[in-house]
Amino acid sequence: MIKPTVVYKSIVPLFLAGSVVLLSSCQKKAEDAILEKVIEHSTGSDVELNSGSGRVSIESEGKKLEIRQNKATWPDDMPSVVPRFAYGTIMMATRTETPDTDGWSVTIENVPANALREYDALLKKAGFETTLTTVTSDEGTGGTLQAAKGTLTVFLMGGNKALSLAVSQEKKQ
Repeated sequence: MIKPTVVYKSIVPLFLAGSVVLLSSCQKKAEDAILEKVIEHSTGSDVELNSGSGRVSIESEGKKLEIRQNKATWPDDMPSVVPRFAYGTIMMATRTETPDTDGWSVTIENVPANALREYDALLKKAGFETTLTTVTSDEGTGGTLQAAKGTLTVFLMGGNKALSLAVSQEKKQ
């Protein structure tokens, strides 16, 4: 059973990641300082923001979020047991670290028909148990998929030939 806190810990960093991408597209140091203050004000925590070379990294209170932009690729440090989603074009990848959870998010466009179903089969072949599947189109390009294996959770959601894939891994205490 997936704990609600695991999903919450994955969604909040992804929301912040999207906000950072929208606000930091120019990647100027003065904008880094302004964005840092906005994040600090909204979270109530001290934040260290570093941007450049198509990457934005935010660190605060033992938590780290890294956003990779421009020619994004499948994350090198994604757990190897998670099958590579090789359908479509990766537009953005993010990486989060908290004391309890590691997370990865990949935004993919130009997703072909039946990719959701085919990826579900790859996950099952890799030993994941599907806990939720909803396909919202006859072509299989929209819907949601959630699968788990040990401390790993994989979640896909999308439609209209675009998907977001999120992976979270609980750290052993």
